[in-house]
Amino acid sequence: MKTRIITIMVALMAVIAHATAQDLDEKYATDLLKAGTKAPDMRVGTGKDGKAVRLSDLKGKYVLINFWASWCPDCRRETPALQRLWQKYGEKGLQIAGISYDTNREAWQKYIADNKMVWWQYSELKKWKKETQSDRLYHINWIPTLYLIAPDGRVVLATVMMDKVEAELAKALGD
Repeated sequence: MKTRIITIMVALMAVIAHATAQDLDEKYATDLLKAGTKAPDMRVGTGKDGKAVRLSDLKGKYVLINFWASWCPDCRRETPALQRLWQKYGEKGLQIAGISYDTNREAWQKYIADNKMVWWQYSELKKWKKETQSDRLYHINWIPTLYLIAPDGRVVLATVMMDKVEAELAKALGD
């Protein structure tokens, strides 16, 4: 009897954990751009020549836009997953663009360097939700938020859940 109760409790906890994970998009991603929408063009980095790199410059490739900040605990927890995606799909043509809501240049750049985030990075160095343009263009109400953009420049996926990105990339670029 005791074993049966424990088994039921473990199963119930697994169902609750799964439901909670599924609800994150329902809770935090309801206003995000829908799949099929043309992704708004914006700056996503700086080239070696010092010139701005725009999302439209990366057309023809899959682009994962990661809206984040170095001060965000959830964003920091996601960094290893982004590194794995870069290692797995970077050579297959995936571009990653980190759009940061940091306002402190030194803290932002230190986090990038310390964590070997070698993909495109950009920050307006302005307060999120008050002064940034990217949050308005992409309806960012929670970070981290992830957008997967197709080679044709359209949104494939908008989510706050890394596992959905991983599944979509496996379909698009092979596992």
